[in-house]
Amino acid sequence: MTESSLQALDVLRKTNNVQWYIVPLLVLVIYVYVNEIEKKNWSAVLLGISASAGEFIWEMFNACVLHFSGHAPLWGTPGGNSSYVLYVGLNIEIIFFFAMAGVILVKALPAQRNLKILGVPNRIFIPTCLGLLSVGVETLLNRAGLLTWDWVWWGWPHVWLIICAYCGFFLFLAWCHDHFSLRTKAYTAVLLPIAAICCHIVLTDVLGWI
Repeated sequence: MTESSLQALDVLRKTNNVQWYIVPLLVLVIYVYVNEIEKKNWSAVLLGISASAGEFIWEMFNACVLHFSGHAPLWGTPGGNSSYVLYVGLNIEIIFFFAMAGVILVKALPAQRNLKILGVPNRIFIPTCLGLLSVGVETLLNRAGLLTWDWVWWGWPHVWLIICAYCGFFLFLAWCHDHFSLRTKAYTAVLLPIAAICCHIVLTDVLGWI
């Protein structure tokens, strides 16, 4: 098992390093959602919740990679500078980011679906740009030692899988925003968190894999 994986496991779900800065981050997330609720921008609210829940499930898969390989997750958060590490690749700071990611995407999409930006359909251009920006930030975090890539095929300079993951995530959210009815989005915003909670209970408390 890699050193970074051992470090992540050492601080896993421990509260010793909780810092005050998570309070304003939480307030920011609450403000973003309250603001969209006030505007009755239900698509942003519901997709934001669904995207957050989907990220939790994806992170549990990543933690299972460590469990079954005995080597490392695809990405890891060793935890030295984080307030709280929930899974080996998910800390509280990342949770706050993904809590707002879906809302950010929906607000960035123009109402005109056919509008082109630099000759590219906006439903492709904007999600791709957000995905590439996320990969850029993740690369900087990796360079700073805050986020680790221990598999040769997942990480710098072979970031194509990471690009596919981020861009695919935002492209799929954009597609859901345009094609799912509000009722379907509401169902998804309820079912995905329930699924995430059930997976967490089974994988952590029952099986002890992550």
